[in-house]
Formats: sequence, C-alpha cells, structure tokens
Amino acid sequence: MIKRTQQDWTIGSVVKVGFLSLTVKAAIATPGDFKPDAYILSNAAGTQLYRFVPHNGVEKISLVEAREMIADNMHRAEQLAAKVLAKAQADAKAIAAINDILFQ
Repeated sequence: MIKRTQQDWTIGSVVKVGFLSLTVKAAIATPGDFKPDAYILSNAAGTQLYRFVPHNGVEKISLVEAREMIADNMHRAEQLAAKVLAKAQADAKAIAAINDILFQ
C-alpha cells in the first residue's frame, strides 16, 4: 500500500495519476518479492481499467487481465495463509512438548 503520499490509496478513493483522475478498485499486494504493490484503477465513467505500479507507470488493461491479477493475488494469499497456519501448528506442538517436559 502506498503510504508516503498526500493521496489516499484505499479502495474506492479517487487518485490523480498524471493528468488522469482514477478510482482505486483493487490493491494487489506483492509480499516477499520486494516490488511495489500494484493497483487496479478505473476511469470516472467505469469504461476503462488501468494497472498502476509505482515507478513503472500506468497502463490500460482489459477486464480479463484485471480478473487474472486478482485471481493470482488470491492464490498467493491462500498459499501464504496455509504456510503460516502450518508454522503456527508446528510451533504449538513444540510449545506443548516443552510444557510437558517443564511441568510434569
């Protein structure tokens, strides 16, 4: 999420990119790859979609491309959640084993 700016980049807000005033429709997080987050934006009429990546600029995209970006992001989020859940379960088992040893 863009944080150091005077504009509000939350979903539903209107931002200026160059000379365009666009509405933020989705924020595509990119954790772990050290790249800036991507944003799906639309024009005021809702007839054109854009992808905006800070430092890479804005480009027109189709509805299919926007859906693919969101689906890929959901897939990555599900994978990350499964990984975090597995680690939490392993940590809980280790803590239980330590408690058994300490408090027998």
